[in-house]
Amino acid sequence: MYQQVKCLQQNCIGSCGRSESKYEFSTRLQDIIQVQYAIETALLESVIRNATRDGIGRLRELVSQQKDVLHSEIETKLVLRKLYEELFAQASNCMLSMLESQLVSMFEEGRDLYMSVAFNRRTLYEHNRKILCCVEALDEVGACAALRGQLLRMNTYYSVYL
Repeated sequence: MYQQVKCLQQNCIGSCGRSESKYEFSTRLQDIIQVQYAIETALLESVIRNATRDGIGRLRELVSQQKDVLHSEIETKLVLRKLYEELFAQASNCMLSMLESQLVSMFEEGRDLYMSVAFNRRTLYEHNRKILCCVEALDEVGACAALRGQLLRMNTYYSVYL
C-alpha cells in the first residue's frame, strides 16, 4: 500500500509542475481539507434543514450504491460525485448551488490520493453512512461531527504518506 501511495504521489507532484514541491502539494491538500470542512458543514446543515422523506431516500440509495462499488476507485468517485450533486440539490442554497461544480471538483481533488486505496474507500463509505444516519435523524451536530471525523482521517492519512 505504501508503495502504491508513493507512486501516486510522485505522479501527482510531477503533474503539478516543476515549481511546485512536495511541501506545496501537501499545503494545497491541507487548504482544500480546511475549506472543504467549512463548506460541507454548511451544506449538511442546509440539507438537514430542508430534508424531505424523498430526499433522504435518494441519499440512502446513493450511499448504498457507494457500498456496491467499493472495489473500484473510478466507480466510487462517480457515485460520490452523484452524492454531492444530490446534497447540493437538497440544500436549496442558491450560493452553494452557484459554486457547486467548482466545489465538487475541489472536493474530488482533496480526496484523490486517499481514494486510491481500497481500505480508505471502505472507511469513507462508513463515514458517509454515519452522516446519512444523522441526516435521517435531523441531527446537525452529529452530521458535522461525522464529517469532521472523515476529514481528520483524510488529513492524518496525508500527513503520514506525504
